Order: sequence, then C-alpha cells, then structure tokens
Amino acid sequence: MSEKESKVRLGEGISEGVKSKVNQEALGICNLLLERLFKYLEGKVQDIDFEKLFSKKDKEKIVSLWSSTLEEKGLLPKGYAGLPDNLLIDNMHQDGYMDGLYAGYALSMISLVDNNAPKELILSVRDEVRPNLFGHHYNDRNKFYNLYKSEKYSWVENSNKED
Repeated sequence: MSEKESKVRLGEGISEGVKSKVNQEALGICNLLLERLFKYLEGKVQDIDFEKLFSKKDKEKIVSLWSSTLEEKGLLPKGYAGLPDNLLIDNMHQDGYMDGLYAGYALSMISLVDNNAPKELILSVRDEVRPNLFGHHYNDRNKFYNLYKSEKYSWVENSNKED
C-alpha cells in the first residue's frame, strides 16, 4: 500500500456519518409523530356515532346524487334522477319487463303475419294482447306465467307442429 493511500484525510467520511445520523433522528421523530397521530385518531374514531353519520336522510341524499349522476351520463332514463333506491330498482325492473313484453308482442305479431295467419286472428290477438302490455306490472308477472302454464294453455308448449 502506498503512503498516500494509507493516510486518513481530514473530514473524510464526515458527510456520510452526518447523513446517517440525520436519517436516524428523522426516522425517530417520524415514528413518534405517527404513534401520536394514530393514538389521536383512535380516540376520535371511538367517538364517531355511525348511526348519526349514516342516517336514512343521508343515505337518501347519496342515492339521489347517485341516480342523478347516472341519469346525466345517460345510464338511467330521464325522470329517474332523485328516486329513492327502492323506486329506482322497481322502475328499472318495470322498464326492462315492459321492453321484454313489447318485444314478445312484436315477435308474436311478426310470426302470425309470416305464417299467413288470417287477418281476423292477427287483429284479435293484437286487440287482446296490446292492452295487457301497458297495464301490467313487473311484480304481477307470475299471473301471466301461471296462466300460461295452466291446463288450458299448457298444450301450446307441449305440442309439435305436426300434431
């Protein structure tokens, strides 16, 4: 080893030592601050009245804002903004149900025409079905299903074209 390499220089390593000491002290202070902050927050969280925080009125406001936002983005039909969640869900069920009924009605009418059913039959079916489309509610859908499954109508699903 040369003589230059074995000599210790004045101030050498001081900056690294200072940085290390500053980092250790800063870490200690940060740990102390975090301990105190979390003890403070723990005390505050225990004092929160969640029933008061999440009152029914607040819940209704949140749902109203939510439905208004969905309406603005075009994800809900016009007129649905501000509805409470139970009415919002009921109306969405009803809209989907009505869309399905109308699609079924349209398919039935198309099928009757395409199969050359007599005009009188087509008009009779139209006049019988159309009023039920608009006067029927999603929650009452089982009435239709049960009627269709009854003995009087069950043959429709159980018969073949050749029968």
